[in-house]
Amino acid sequence: MHRWLLSLLLTSVLLGTRTPKRVSADVQVIETSVDYLFGDHITFLATVKSDVPIEKAWLFFRPQGESDTLSGRLNVNSQGEAFYKHDLTNQSIRAFSTIIYWFELTMDDGKIYTSPEYSFDYEDNRYNWQSRESPPFRVHWYEGDIIFGQNMLDVAILGLNGIQSLLSLSSPKHVDIYAYANSKEMQASLQLSSHTWVGAHTDPDLGVMVVSLPAGPEQRLEMERQIPHELMHILLYEEIGPNYGKLPVWLNEGLASVNELYANPDYLTLLDNAQKNKTLYPISSLCTTFPRDASGAFLAYAQATSFTRYLHQQYGSSGLHDLLRQYADGLDCERGIQVALGSTLTQLEHQWRSEYFGENAFLTALYNLLPWLVLLVAALGVPLGLTIRGLRRL
Repeated sequence: MHRWLLSLLLTSVLLGTRTPKRVSADVQVIETSVDYLFGDHITFLATVKSDVPIEKAWLFFRPQGESDTLSGRLNVNSQGEAFYKHDLTNQSIRAFSTIIYWFELTMDDGKIYTSPEYSFDYEDNRYNWQSRESPPFRVHWYEGDIIFGQNMLDVAILGLNGIQSLLSLSSPKHVDIYAYANSKEMQASLQLSSHTWVGAHTDPDLGVMVVSLPAGPEQRLEMERQIPHELMHILLYEEIGPNYGKLPVWLNEGLASVNELYANPDYLTLLDNAQKNKTLYPISSLCTTFPRDASGAFLAYAQATSFTRYLHQQYGSSGLHDLLRQYADGLDCERGIQVALGSTLTQLEHQWRSEYFGENAFLTALYNLLPWLVLLVAALGVPLGLTIRGLRRL
């Protein structure tokens, strides 16, 4: 019995597994190219030189910032030309991302060849982009002259200076800014058709912002609003790191709005009307999301901006930096602000509303003093009780 088991073990070792050996000496990918129409399809092409017939060939590709690797079976002709067409209408890819791709070939003899990795930038090639660079910024546009491009660079630098003055955050590694001629074209490129009120967007993990800057007298004002706003998101992402998603939405958008060079003048009226109509949102309801409709979103932005500006006035840049640190450490919306600033979110909201709207000033002061009043009553209660007991004995 033992001899039979030993024989079986030796046979298994000698045969081994049937995992193919990987080789590269007799196989080469001598040429690769990518052809695509933004939002429609991507065609991957390769020319393979091999002394051994190819049994099957696969393409693997992964967009920047994504964890899932996509794949497709390559068609290979007798000349060693291989291609695969990916349908973007069925499986879209994030705009302006860098795509890494490679090939894997299985030969007739069972050996496998894996090519080096290649890459290309998935830009919106429906437009002829012009570019201009001043590190760490690179701007791209398709309508306007070189002065327009330089203006974008100038505003980006002003926005960076504003952030460093507000929070002393480090300069970004690299930022690409793409300017569309109108919001409709911008929204179409990012598949934001259901959010027609969105004028700009940022993918902070890509270091890419997309803005819409229509020609006209307000173009510079929109530039001074959108670019510094979106830049704040990118720097916050680099500062917070893996817990960027823990950052309350009201703080993320509030800081971005505070950094705008040209503040939205409609926010003041919007806030006053909401306060009179008692339609202000509780700040706690803006921790994880903003309303999706235009009017609700604008009010949320207005509140976040005003509340964040109030916190900066009360606690300074160091207080805001402490607040960011708590969220970077993974604390939730309510706990993070209490640890960093020593007050609850509800207390700070009462203080902000009292300061900004002048509402319930006495009640707000009483609410903030409530913990101390409780302690005072408790401290006075003991001697008062003893005094009463003493009087009863008389």
